[in-house]
Amino acid sequence: MSAETGLGLVVWTTDIPALSNLLEQAAGLEVLQRHPGYAELQAGTGRIVLHADDDAFRGHPWFDALRRDGAARGIGAEIRLSVENVDDAYARAIKLGAQAVQQPSDVGDAYECVVMVTDGFLLSLWEPARPIAAAAPAQPAGKRSWPTRPSILRRP
Repeated sequence: MSAETGLGLVVWTTDIPALSNLLEQAAGLEVLQRHPGYAELQAGTGRIVLHADDDAFRGHPWFDALRRDGAARGIGAEIRLSVENVDDAYARAIKLGAQAVQQPSDVGDAYECVVMVTDGFLLSLWEPARPIAAAAPAQPAGKRSWPTRPSILRRP
């Protein structure tokens, strides 16, 4: 990983091609390097580095645990990435094999979705909240518009 990044995230994964393709195609990250056991992607000013188990440092304290079948490596990790269009990113992620966790929806000051990707990692794709459509302008003075919905026509 380059020393010039402000934030670097290293993810050990069993499927470098699947996860790097999903991050590139759904989240719009730029692939800087991709090899069978390694990929490096640009995420804003930071980098995400993907390592395969066989390419990992054997002295790492998690090495043996991660090599066991059924290791739940992604539990407890959520990678949040801003995207230009959440609906498009969500559709691409699902098409690439991600599992839906939360469909695109307004969440506070963001519009986001959550999918589960390779090895059980959660990927949250978000964009700033979409502005609410402006209310229709008031009728000019002298013009009267009559309500047409029954709920409006009822008198208290």
